[in-house]
Amino acid sequence: MPMNNSCTINDLVLYLYNETELSQSVIVQNAIDEDFEVSETFESLKYAKRLIESSLIAPPAFLREGIMNHARITAPL
Repeated sequence: MPMNNSCTINDLVLYLYNETELSQSVIVQNAIDEDFEVSETFESLKYAKRLIESSLIAPPAFLREGIMNHARITAPL
């Protein structure tokens, strides 16, 4: 795996999800801009994130309604 001394895969994941402090964000962005391997890894992580997000599906409305109706019926008074 790539990575220079100032940026790890964990740093890239945190950066991808906007979980880094400003100072760390600057370091990670510089690593992305200056190191081809870091940039490629970051692009792969972004692609994986998009795939994961697109694969998440919501249950159909009738199923949600059935769950809510059951909750209403069985809820204590």
